[in-house]
Amino acid sequence: MQSSRRTDDESGSSRTDFGADQADKMSSRRKACNDCKQQKLRCDLTSAQVLTVSDYCSRCRRLGLACRIDDGFRRTRKRRQPTDLESEIQSLREQLRASQSNTSTSSQHNGTDWPVPAPVGTPGVVFNTLNQTDTGLNFSPVRPDSTPVSIDFPDATTNDADLQCLTTRPGIEPPTQHHASPFPLARPRALGNIILQIEEIDELFNMYIKHNHPYLPLIDEKKSPHEYYERSDLLFWVIMAVAARRHKSQPTLLPRLARNVTDLLWKTLRSMSHSISTIRALCLLCTWPFPTSSSTSDPTFMLVGIMLQMSTQMGLHCAFDAQDFAKVPLKLDTSEYSEWVQTWEACNIVAISVSIGCGLPLFSQVYESPSASQFESSSSESPFYLRLQIERFRLRVSLSLARPMPTGGEGALTRERSMMYHLLNLDLDELEKECSGSCDTEAWYLLAARLHLQAFYLFDHSAMEGYKDRIVGLFSTAYNLVDLGQRLNARLQGFFNHCPFFCYQTYVNAAFVLLKILTNGFFNPIVDAKAGKQLLESSITGLRQMSVANNDLPARLGDIIGFFCALPDPAVVGGVTLIDLQLKQVRNRLSMSVVYDSLWTWRSGPHSMAVGHDGEGDVTAGEMPDGEAPRPSAASPISSGEPVIESGRMKFDEELKAMIAAEAKAKVEEDRKAAKAAAEAEAAAKWAAEELKKNPRGDQSQV
Repeated sequence: MQSSRRTDDESGSSRTDFGADQADKMSSRRKACNDCKQQKLRCDLTSAQVLTVSDYCSRCRRLGLACRIDDGFRRTRKRRQPTDLESEIQSLREQLRASQSNTSTSSQHNGTDWPVPAPVGTPGVVFNTLNQTDTGLNFSPVRPDSTPVSIDFPDATTNDADLQCLTTRPGIEPPTQHHASPFPLARPRALGNIILQIEEIDELFNMYIKHNHPYLPLIDEKKSPHEYYERSDLLFWVIMAVAARRHKSQPTLLPRLARNVTDLLWKTLRSMSHSISTIRALCLLCTWPFPTSSSTSDPTFMLVGIMLQMSTQMGLHCAFDAQDFAKVPLKLDTSEYSEWVQTWEACNIVAISVSIGCGLPLFSQVYESPSASQFESSSSESPFYLRLQIERFRLRVSLSLARPMPTGGEGALTRERSMMYHLLNLDLDELEKECSGSCDTEAWYLLAARLHLQAFYLFDHSAMEGYKDRIVGLFSTAYNLVDLGQRLNARLQGFFNHCPFFCYQTYVNAAFVLLKILTNGFFNPIVDAKAGKQLLESSITGLRQMSVANNDLPARLGDIIGFFCALPDPAVVGGVTLIDLQLKQVRNRLSMSVVYDSLWTWRSGPHSMAVGHDGEGDVTAGEMPDGEAPRPSAASPISSGEPVIESGRMKFDEELKAMIAAEAKAKVEEDRKAAKAAAEAEAAAKWAAEELKKNPRGDQSQV
């Protein structure tokens, strides 16, 4: 018994020692605090005993969190919770809409099956409905000190179209509706398979305000991103997508957003959701579109038309008479009027810029901004005032000069253009005086306007009076614009990274103008060819910096300019004589015709298969294959979620190297043949000299 008891004691003591050893090992391990463990981050906590703030890990000190270690702490899947809540809320909303539609079918005036909400009978409910910006006009929330709008109710069963101040809408599933809250909660947001945490949302929104907002100050930077989500989820996600273009910490965020935001966009447009927030989202999306490798699949110009039509249907072009476009009495206060006017001005700016950048005429009528004389604010105080004057001038240039003209330029139409050039240049000089002292970006837009005007000189015949002086002036304008772009990029630290897409298009236009004139045999000795060639090569670097994704349009256009610069015979682009400078292949793409004309030259050579041999060689223009049409939901390889193909640039480099090697080999062979012929001629001359010495009298019998 004693021996057995002794054995039990020994075994118990051994187990105790083993447990103590394990505890010592566990305590000696490096532990992470609760918050770092929850986020799966490395924690630099040195001791498990956290007594004072100085003992906190660096992350908890930086974020002001309570740094502690709990033995029973386990990670929770908090990222799953917002998605579940969003799905549940969406399903409840769908059930509510279905029940409302079923209960109110009998109240319809006709036999059509339009979805209508439940009957309402109090003005308060009407105001709440009007304040839902995703389903109706974008009215400001009713404030206690504001004068309410008087509304007459013919009956208690007002239909949905009357409540929305819109025409009757078909029964299409609308996008997610949000009730504007005066105090929106900051919480994670989800779109499809994308979940953005609060910190990520704030970071992206701050990036947008800092880098993109100055180019198009359309939103109120004082509002939080969650307020914009409450007003319109489309506007919120477009802001996130624009900021994600240069979000280095999450390189895959932009491709995922491109697919989901595009789907949300078309869903919103299908639902006929006319709101200022939707129009502003279209403005931003047309200013910074998703990257694409071919313009035939880019829906930007089409979205511009939709944006203008929606704005006109809402009455933004006649904001002071907004009542004419509503079904209920409507009177805007000063802040609402200003919001409508600025949105319409932004629509005009974006529409004209996209039209010129794509080289396509703008057939939609662009009205003058509504007069603000009825209110205290002046139109000159608008953040878009100067920019709008510049864009209207560019539109006037397009309407004045973009008319069909016979090849060769003879006739009364060509003689008329000289006077038109003179008048437009005078208007531009006055506009430059008005914009003197403005910021650097305004100077860029003024140079872009001058380039747009002078690029039409390339349509003229060389015999036209003053043609040479105008071409030299065009070269100077293109040179100054590319040089200003380089200086802006160095001064603003990211002009090429964050500038609007039509700034890239203007930059490409200037680069091809330099290329066209520098490679012309007549003008090359006249202009500063050395400085121009250096600036042209630097423009390739600028285009590659503008590139957002591999093999997108800026990257491909930069490669093509590099290809032309490396050609042994530069006259392929610009020609040899003065007459060769005139555009002959493409003449109907406004000021961008020089770009498309050069691209046709690039396609016609043996190198046309270097980039896009599979049908994507159409870099910026071209015909769609028969029976096919661009697909808006797959605007680009990146918008469809597929990785952008990188083989285009690689094949281009290989083809370029092969072509240069072939040229060098041919030159060596030609030099060898010339040397051989010279040696044979020299040998024949020596033989003739020796024969002459032998027979100085020239006896023909011996010869």
